[in-house]
Amino acid sequence: MTTPRNIRLTLAFDGTAYHGWQIQAGQPTVQGVVRDAIRRIAGEDVSLIGSGRTDSGTHARRLAANFVTHSRIEAASWTRAINSLLPQDIRILSARRVPLEFHARHDARSKIYRYQIYRGRILPPHLMREHYHYPYPLDIALMEKASRLFVGEHDFASFTPAKVSGAKATVRRIFQCNLKKQRSRLCFSVEGNGFLQYMVRNMVGTLLELGRGRMTLSQFEDLFRKRDRTLAGSTAPAHGLVLIRVRY
Repeated sequence: MTTPRNIRLTLAFDGTAYHGWQIQAGQPTVQGVVRDAIRRIAGEDVSLIGSGRTDSGTHARRLAANFVTHSRIEAASWTRAINSLLPQDIRILSARRVPLEFHARHDARSKIYRYQIYRGRILPPHLMREHYHYPYPLDIALMEKASRLFVGEHDFASFTPAKVSGAKATVRRIFQCNLKKQRSRLCFSVEGNGFLQYMVRNMVGTLLELGRGRMTLSQFEDLFRKRDRTLAGSTAPAHGLVLIRVRY
């Protein structure tokens, strides 16, 4: 038997047709589609490890994944081989051999997400898959001020519906966070060492509530201390969220 090789993939996908990254019984997922393509090529059962889950309907520019194989196919050839079996809404951008101990999820140092909002009266059709249409008045300056409060290590229990145990289970460190207005678009970008279920979408939904005047800055600040999901804003739709990249 040949020496096993660990292959690292960088993927991009439009998640509209998929129930997120992680395999779910009876549902189309990105992980399932890519894994099946690899199995067909390698002629063996492989486990495809992703850098993390993505919500149903979200997108990715550069998601990382890895799998171990005994196939003799050279690393550089995997990109074209896998893409030949994938639908057009999933693409392998690159493939390379990495040490056997590399693990796409455990070795990730941070992830960068971007949430995209279109504020014009009419949403152009070419933006509909990746932008949340929100044509309402907003206090952008107040939202920008609040977004900076996410930076640092905080308890994000108010920003996730997940019931997790442990004193620090909902604590995450945000390295950078910003909200930028670009004509009719509003882009929220955040980099952190990890994210809870729906966390980024709930951060955006809460900023929008603040921007509409439905919450004060003081109430926003209290969310970290009160750890109560019912006090934060609604969950922004999945299709506006894009995983930009994973840092190692």
